[in-house]
Amino acid sequence: MAGDRFNYYLKMILNASMDEYSAISEQLENDTMISVDEAEELEHLIARYMQANNYKLGVRIINSVTGNEELPPKTFVDNFGDTADYLGEEEQYGITWKTYAPKRGFIMSPVKKWYYNERISQILSKALIDVIPGRFISYFDTPPWVLGTVMAPGSRYLALSELVELAIARGSLANWDALIMMGIPADYVKAIKSTNVGFQKDSSN
Repeated sequence: MAGDRFNYYLKMILNASMDEYSAISEQLENDTMISVDEAEELEHLIARYMQANNYKLGVRIINSVTGNEELPPKTFVDNFGDTADYLGEEEQYGITWKTYAPKRGFIMSPVKKWYYNERISQILSKALIDVIPGRFISYFDTPPWVLGTVMAPGSRYLALSELVELAIARGSLANWDALIMMGIPADYVKAIKSTNVGFQKDSSN
């Protein structure tokens, strides 16, 4: 029955207008018929849609600490600020990836196909933050062809295996197995040492 409630909320979120999200979120918090994990997943989806809608509407966001105006985060909901073409989902190494190709304005990118999984991105961001170029916080949530451009200033693309080796060399990551302990599948950890499945240069790979 919990699955039915999840689908009920999912449909509601997908069809909701911007001003309805807060009410749905409040309803979720008080619903005892849905699991905590499902509620968190739906809340995260609401946040993503709100961010995407804010971006499309040109909503101004002011950082409460710096007082500077910022753009809302660009997410997979709007194809990362319309910099990528969504190709569909693929299963590799027990992971469901969303796959993307660079938009026309980024066709010179050496990376022709990008594999994205939000959970994997979160783990890698936490594990490798100390070696991410420019400490760009959205590094693993940004298509590689965007890194180093005006849309991601101060960043640059490095292969995932290079980042891991750099983190190990600097002592911020114990070893490759530490990624497994953090929740990344062992088969994927083994593969990225040589193939970098998350950032393929050839879409036929």
